[in-house]
Amino acid sequence: MAKIDMGEPLPKEAVSRRITGDTQLMFQFYKPCIQCYDPSALTCANMSEDRPHRFLITALHGCPLLFGQFKIHPDLTISLDYDPLHSNSPTLEFQRLSVTYSQLRAQSFSYSVAKQHGLDIAIPDGSITRGFDKPMLMVKVTYLGDGGVALFSMTNHVAFDGNAMFGFIAHWARCNRLLGSVELPADLESYATSLVTNTNKPLVDGPVEISVDATRTPAQISVANSKSIASANGVQACVFAISVASIQQLKEQVEESGVLGDGEWVSSNNVVAAFIAQCVARANTEAQVYEAGEWTMFQALDMRRPLGLPLRGLGSPLILAECQASAAEIMDTAMFSRLAKRIRQSVDKYTGEYLQGAMDWMNQSYTLLAQNGVLEPWRHFWFTALNTNERAVGVSCMNRIPIYDADFGAGWPTMARSFNPRPNYIIVFPGPPSTRSTGTSPPEYEALHLYVTLERPAMTALRADA
Repeated sequence: MAKIDMGEPLPKEAVSRRITGDTQLMFQFYKPCIQCYDPSALTCANMSEDRPHRFLITALHGCPLLFGQFKIHPDLTISLDYDPLHSNSPTLEFQRLSVTYSQLRAQSFSYSVAKQHGLDIAIPDGSITRGFDKPMLMVKVTYLGDGGVALFSMTNHVAFDGNAMFGFIAHWARCNRLLGSVELPADLESYATSLVTNTNKPLVDGPVEISVDATRTPAQISVANSKSIASANGVQACVFAISVASIQQLKEQVEESGVLGDGEWVSSNNVVAAFIAQCVARANTEAQVYEAGEWTMFQALDMRRPLGLPLRGLGSPLILAECQASAAEIMDTAMFSRLAKRIRQSVDKYTGEYLQGAMDWMNQSYTLLAQNGVLEPWRHFWFTALNTNERAVGVSCMNRIPIYDADFGAGWPTMARSFNPRPNYIIVFPGPPSTRSTGTSPPEYEALHLYVTLERPAMTALRADA
């Protein structure tokens, strides 16, 4: 992979962003995506090799932290630092292959098929170490045999969450389309707000959503939190689609069921989460991957709004908001409306006061681990619900991220594909735009795509039920 030659001076000001002040340290992995563009004269003209390279340089000048490196300080806190004299440059590579856009489309733009053809970059271990020197951003552009283009990108999730990653790709595309520097989106601005308010008060019991263990190694913790899967079964990934019209029907079903009291409501995300929870938990139970019983349902919750933080910046503090669902609520489709209401009400627990207490506890615990000689305290925390030995199903509704906003001057991507390796944790992305546009307004979607990974027997049951 070729480091990007900026061809001109790097951003001059040093920038630092504290990582250990929030939950981002618990997302130590790289998140990949492939965006596909269909063949056209505009694709050939506006995405030719020199142009994306030139305007990636332009876009990067507004985002110095994409040149950053993780810095482990003497007190074992971590920051992402950009130093103009010692930059960690992103990588960009180009290739031309005989595989065509039509062939990819015929196989539903499968991520595994794209990987077989070499459209991706090997995903590195994102775990933070003292010798960590991997780029924060890696990009590969593939020119397909019939004139289409596949754009692979990935960022380190500790530094840049999905919204920031796709916001940057869209910003790069805008620079490319308009042939010059454009205003940096607010989502990509750097800010130094700290979530730490008090790390000196007595340590109390932690939130149920976050666990910490200093008695075991990170490897032991990983093994203990991972369900043993028979080699004959393995895991299987699949992308399902649910139409926006179907989601509206589910929402109306809840509203007309009589379970909501005066002033109560459910969101589209609540009904999507309830629908997914029932389908996935039922498939796991029917396939005997898990015994019948109560399930933990969790959702990824952006903490910035309840904490009163700016809704911008690279990477957001997240918590996995939990609620318990009875076996009846999970297995009986007639209980769908009640489950959707339960999911909606569970979010009310996550007030600014509760979340601030969770952050203070986490930072106190982190400080204690560091003071007591734990060498890598950032690797001793995890979200409790991600223990796959337990009955738990999670949903991360990312249906508002700008994954299709990257118009380089040839229209929006016609399809995007990502990779979700974690069983029972479903990622929800927007589906492809309903129309091909020049990108003058946000794309509109007709469906959401559900990225599901399950043990193979459960996936067989889910596909039979779909």
